Parts: sequence; structure tokens; C-alpha cells
Amino acid sequence: MMYATCFRPTLMATLLPAMLLAMPVAAVAQDRLYTSSDGTASFQAGFGIANIKAGEYVYDGDHKLSQLDWESKGVKVGTLGAEIELGYKWRLKGRLDVGFSGNSQMEDRDWMDYSNEDWTHQSLHPDTRLGHYVNATIEADRSLVDNGSTRIALGGGAGYTDVKWKSYGGSYIYSSSASSLYDTVGTFDPDEKGISYRQKIPVAYLSASAEQTIGAFSISGSMRGGVAFGFDGVDDHWMRDLRFFDEVKIAPMVGATVSADYRFLPTASIYLAGSFDKMFEGKGDTRVVHTPTSLQAIYADTAGADYQVISVSMGLKGQF
Repeated sequence: MMYATCFRPTLMATLLPAMLLAMPVAAVAQDRLYTSSDGTASFQAGFGIANIKAGEYVYDGDHKLSQLDWESKGVKVGTLGAEIELGYKWRLKGRLDVGFSGNSQMEDRDWMDYSNEDWTHQSLHPDTRLGHYVNATIEADRSLVDNGSTRIALGGGAGYTDVKWKSYGGSYIYSSSASSLYDTVGTFDPDEKGISYRQKIPVAYLSASAEQTIGAFSISGSMRGGVAFGFDGVDDHWMRDLRFFDEVKIAPMVGATVSADYRFLPTASIYLAGSFDKMFEGKGDTRVVHTPTSLQAIYADTAGADYQVISVSMGLKGQF
């Protein structure tokens, strides 16, 4: 993204509280869930595919100066999970997802003319690479109804997501002035590292879930609602030697999961599941650092960010 000297920075800062979380993405996984014979503990391992996208924004008051849209499709995801029946109607479960590879891209737009709603600068970066994706959640719930075939529960949990991209090369369309729009067109060196961006998102949420079993079939679903807090973003503009640390104070989040299972053996079943998580745009402050000199400046209420992931998985569950 480009910035006129009178405008300031770009995008997201760093964080770490809470525990762990998981937003569009599509995932297909082969999972194995091992459960103790009395049904009090289980373990899950699997592999899938996912789509992830995130946005970073720069504002001058109510005017949006810049927007970068990052997206990865077909991300391969490995999964580990555990579930424990604690007694007294309580259940504890956790999950860790680690993603890599996939097809990624980034679009960077700037609005340097305050009198024009159309962007003045755009760059496209099809050679964008997912550096890493880690998502973890831990959740506890307590059943309100549990008669063996039906379980309804309320609970809460925490999560943490860490995702990073790097863009290389690409093409650009820039405007030299408000009266000379889109007059500068060109390409970047394909080996030139342009921008990297990292989001670190801790969340806390409440949940409601339901499970129904009919013969060998069972279906379950849950809904989540809460907040992301102290959400950090780090943006490196490598060709300009600038690093932007953004901290989004608080942002709402929602999520949902649905799963259908078929038990084909007394101790084994196959399932199909899907999930969705979204963090809506939140705003915060930006700290800009000139990396060669370490000179820095802070700009209040100039940063924005959002995040979304969707997944679909298939796998196995088994008892031991």
C-alpha cells in the first residue's frame, strides 16, 4: 500500500492473552477419534483442507486510506483434539489445527483522494504465500438435558489464531494526482518481497450445543458468540523499510459447527462436519517503525482488521 506523507500508517499489531481459537475457509479432513471404553476421554487426529481470509485497513478519521485483502484457499490442515467427560454433567474439549500450503493472493488498494470514492492505487499479488496458520480452542460445557439420545448444553471457551502471509512481485496501477488517475502502470520484480502480514487473534466466547442420536446416526451442532480482544497485526512493507504494529482493542466474533455421524461398528463411526468462524472488523491504534533507524510514531484509531474461516471435514471416530 502507498501512503502520502500527510496520511499515516497501515495495519495490524501483536497480542497474546486468552487461550486458543479457530473463520471464508473450506476443509476436508480424515480424522481418528480414540475414546476410552467408559466414554470419559477421547483423542482426535486428522488432516484436512481449509480456506482463510483476512482484511487490514488504515483510516484517517472516517476516511479509509488503505485496504489489503489476504486470502488462502485449499490450505492443508492437520488436526489434533481431545475431549474429556469431567462428571457432574461437565465436558471439556480442545483442538489444535496447523495449516500450510494452499493457493493465496493479496489485493492492496489505497484511497488517496478524499473527494473520490474510487481507489487511486491498486496492486495485485498472485504470488502470495501462506507462512503459517495455527488455530487452537479450549471449551467447557455443562449439559442441561442428557438422556442418552439427546444432549443440550451451554458453555464457554477461549481460542487463539495465528496466521501469516508474504507477498512477492505483482502488478500495480497508481495515480500521480487526483487529476491524473491510473496513469502509472507497471510490475514488481517477481522475486521482490513486497508485504508480509500476520494476525494474532485471542478470543473468548459463550456456546450453545445440541446432540441427537437415532439408532446408528447422530447429528450435533453448536453456536458461538463472543469477542476478540487485544488482537494484534504486524505488517512489513519490505521495499519501504516500514513495519506497522496494529492493536485492535475489541471486535465481535461468531462461529458455528455442525456434524453428522454414522456408527458402523460398536466402537467406530464416520462423520461429516463443517464449521464457520468470523471476527468482524474492529479498530485500534497503529505504531509505525522505520526498521533501519528504529524511529517510530504512534497513530490513534487508524487501524482496522477482520478475519474469517470456514471448514468442512470428514473422518473417523473410534473408542479404545
